[in-house]
Amino acid sequence: MVLSSAIFLFAFFPVVFALYHLVPGVRGKNAVLAVFSLLFYCFGRLTYLPLLVCSILLNWGAGRLLGRLQDKRARRAVGVTAVALDIGVMGLFKYLDFLIANLNALLGTSIPLAGIPLPLGISFFTFTAVSYVVEVWRKPANMARSLLDVTVYISFFPAIVSGPIMPWKMAAPQLRERTCSAEKTARGIRRFLVGMAKKMLIADIVGRMVDGIYAGSTLDARLAWLGAIGYAVQILFDFAGYTDMAIGAGQVFGFTLPENFDRPYRALGLTDFWKRWHMSLTGWFRNYVYMPIVMSKPQQRLYKRWAAKYGRPKANKLSILLPMAVVWLLTGLWHGAAWHYVIWGLWHGLFCALEGLGLIRTKGLEKSAGGRFLLRVYTLLVVLVGVVLFRAESMAQAGRMLAAMVTGWTFLPEGTLALQLLCTPLTVFVLFLGAALSLLPEGPGKKLGAMKWMEPVGYALCLGLGVLCVMAMAQSGFQPFIYLQF
Repeated sequence: MVLSSAIFLFAFFPVVFALYHLVPGVRGKNAVLAVFSLLFYCFGRLTYLPLLVCSILLNWGAGRLLGRLQDKRARRAVGVTAVALDIGVMGLFKYLDFLIANLNALLGTSIPLAGIPLPLGISFFTFTAVSYVVEVWRKPANMARSLLDVTVYISFFPAIVSGPIMPWKMAAPQLRERTCSAEKTARGIRRFLVGMAKKMLIADIVGRMVDGIYAGSTLDARLAWLGAIGYAVQILFDFAGYTDMAIGAGQVFGFTLPENFDRPYRALGLTDFWKRWHMSLTGWFRNYVYMPIVMSKPQQRLYKRWAAKYGRPKANKLSILLPMAVVWLLTGLWHGAAWHYVIWGLWHGLFCALEGLGLIRTKGLEKSAGGRFLLRVYTLLVVLVGVVLFRAESMAQAGRMLAAMVTGWTFLPEGTLALQLLCTPLTVFVLFLGAALSLLPEGPGKKLGAMKWMEPVGYALCLGLGVLCVMAMAQSGFQPFIYLQF
């Protein structure tokens, strides 16, 4: 069960909403959310419910110890053990077969693959759990007062499948006290419907064309570029749509979840892109990987040595290389146990490093209109190469697509026929609509939305979008969210 399924929309959500408002007190409401969040997880794969429960108990227990222990060494031992267990369990499920396959290829062995199915949402609830443990490790006062709070935080059903990853500092005050007004509920439902429309009316329609291109035997530059652009539109509206639905569902229950997207295809450089794309994941890696490496004693000693030898400005640039390389390697691996994800992460990391070192001078180009245009073109080209790596099922397929984008300018009748079959009028319209919505500036739409007369119009439009989504659901069935696989 996911947020766009019929059983969620017409059975699960109405029952949770009714019970939530019938039960008095924030603890009672938290209990309702905890029970139904675990039930929601059962619909994904019941056999992995004990894994989620063990994660909750482990991190709650570690938090209790960290909140009470005074000895620094003991606190460090508890914190390191809890984080290592969290990451280790995720690694076992996600990367065991990847490791075995690469060992077999490298050593010529024939170790059988484990074939363990990936638990639903393990990457997201693991990172959420680590956020809790680390925050209590850093400051004992951050300890949760009850197991119930930790259960809701780690398993909260709108976010457990595909985020956004809410930091514990943001969640803790909301678990203790929050309001749930009629206005907030209405806005939550409106945002939920907008997200569902992004998913079902844009991402799913464009996705069928992209799937056809990647599955086809015919490939030329037209199809390859169309596949790359189409997937860029699909993944944005699929993932941003899920985020809108999760944030909207959270608002209905009084929660404010973190934003995850801020018009990323208008970014001025790759560094700016990652300040706008999957912002909760970027923030997690910054807080719990990048900054700890930067502030570590070995890195500080290295920085002092570089500063003495080259001067502080150059040392500042050199000091970002190691933590950035680690972050981007882990970002690629977090998305999947395959080399094309690793290369995708390092590809983005390469350009972020070049910008950080000043070899690509984004700051200077931002000052003029022509410079900003060049930056947007450069960013989109890098992102499009990245989405080919991300969408491909293997490095071989990614190489085939990228080669066709560069050299496939001899058009055969088979390619023309494939274009005619895949590019229906509806698909072309939706593709252009999605591209326009992702590239247009926010200003005019924001000003229009701020006008009082637009609010009832907005609610009416969202209701219409909801009806269209239900019709699309009845006609084409369920299309899984892209980030469910992570």
